[in-house]
Amino acid sequence: MKTIPNVRALAARALAKVINQSGAFSSEPNHPLSDQDRGFYRELCFGTLRHYFQLDAQLQALLKKPLNKKDADIHALLLIGLYQLQFLRTPDHAAISATVEATKGLKKPWAKGLVNAVLRNFLRLQDSGDARPKLTEAAQASHPLWLYKKLQKEWPTAWSDIIDYNNTPPAMSLRVNLNRSSRPAYQAQLMAAGIDSEADDYSDTAIRLRSAVNISALPDFAEGTVSVQDVGAQLAASLLNVDTNMRVLDACAAPGGKAVNLLEKEESISLTALDSSSKRLLSVEESLQRCGYRARCIAADAAQLDDWWDGTLFDRILLDAPCSGTGIISHHPDIKILRRETDIASFAQQQNRLIHALWATLKPGGELLYCTCSVMPEENNHVIDAFLHAMPSAKAIKIDAIWGQAQGHGRQLLPNQGKYGGFFYSRLSKSAMV
Repeated sequence: MKTIPNVRALAARALAKVINQSGAFSSEPNHPLSDQDRGFYRELCFGTLRHYFQLDAQLQALLKKPLNKKDADIHALLLIGLYQLQFLRTPDHAAISATVEATKGLKKPWAKGLVNAVLRNFLRLQDSGDARPKLTEAAQASHPLWLYKKLQKEWPTAWSDIIDYNNTPPAMSLRVNLNRSSRPAYQAQLMAAGIDSEADDYSDTAIRLRSAVNISALPDFAEGTVSVQDVGAQLAASLLNVDTNMRVLDACAAPGGKAVNLLEKEESISLTALDSSSKRLLSVEESLQRCGYRARCIAADAAQLDDWWDGTLFDRILLDAPCSGTGIISHHPDIKILRRETDIASFAQQQNRLIHALWATLKPGGELLYCTCSVMPEENNHVIDAFLHAMPSAKAIKIDAIWGQAQGHGRQLLPNQGKYGGFFYSRLSKSAMV
């Protein structure tokens, strides 16, 4: 007889990897689940990750002593239990009973008493209002202290909105392939399928859904008529301004949304898509195949020119640089747990290395679009300022747009109202006389 997986136990195992700093969260469970159970798994995982620092501060106040590292799955299960009691509509007794039962799925029946006692004690304290743990401002905001303070420093008038966005489930945004449909026509298809949507003002290809759906529910998704992509990420293809038969490089292409979008803008371009991870490059190839486009896909470090470049210059380069991801925490809440303050400087070094190396592959008169999904100035306008100072052949092109705000020689879109992730863009041209 086939064993039915315990969803809470699966979620606890997935979260334990993040808690132990042993890997990023995977939204797909490592066990086949029904659509309903998969949705519940994702709700438990994403919700617990979004509120991790608040939940963990509450948990530590309830434990007599910290759990051992080897019991990170029980740690995660307790956090899941606290999340259910505070944020889900599951009746309290049912949430506690099911969470206690999940200790069997983790093969740690010894923890039944602990899980039961901690969750019931939490409820008792909540009901009485007595001896509730006093949380720091950062814990109440469910952010690590370093990130909480840094957002306050860098964005003194916007930090609170950024934090609210980081703790809010993101809207599901789509990009319509205008070669195959129009935005109004595709919205009509969505309406016929019972899916409510609205057009976005920042991109003429963007549609935002009122509620997220499984991609299998999207009309003509398999045929490449539409793709899932944050509105902020859709801005890249328009800003790069590709034209007929241009040679174009997407230097850090995974997962492939921007590469496909460039081909949707101009199918005649000769596109080279690089990524340092051969595994992640597979997602680029899959996106290209689904949407019916072709590109030269190469697994290589973009800064190591001898490993991939044939010496022919590019007309356009998209450098979607590796970054802290602090603009898309809503999509990837594990970033709050995994990222360290020292990572910002490390990413800035990597970004400087990439932009300097790739500049040699750009034609005189060509353009490079630098972008990140970060809200940290060290990764954004600081990188561009330093590059312009060091590279006389580089000149910034002003970005005039209705979105975002000017930041140095670029433009920053901040996370906003659950509608947009945070993205930075800077357009650079290479002087014709070098």
